[in-house]
Amino acid sequence: DELKLRKNCRFIQYKISDDAKSIEIERKGDRDGSYDDFKGGLPENECRYVVYDVEYDTDDGARSKLTFVMWSPDVAKVKSKMMYASSKDALR
Repeated sequence: DELKLRKNCRFIQYKISDDAKSIEIERKGDRDGSYDDFKGGLPENECRYVVYDVEYDTDDGARSKLTFVMWSPDVAKVKSKMMYASSKDALR
């Protein structure tokens, strides 16, 4: 809701807690942050969820759309990939 209603950040990155019982916010991106800031903060070998506010221009003017990203690199552990795949509906 914070990203959707207040628009005070560009993205929110989530991770599954160490005890695997909840999904918690790991970091937030500044509203004026870039896509490279978002991409650079993703771990190389661990899964994450991100809700990213994409801004784009149309003939009618500027628009924005919230986009859900499930980051699951090939080198992540299989158990982690399975946990993130099965838990993503809880975040939506």
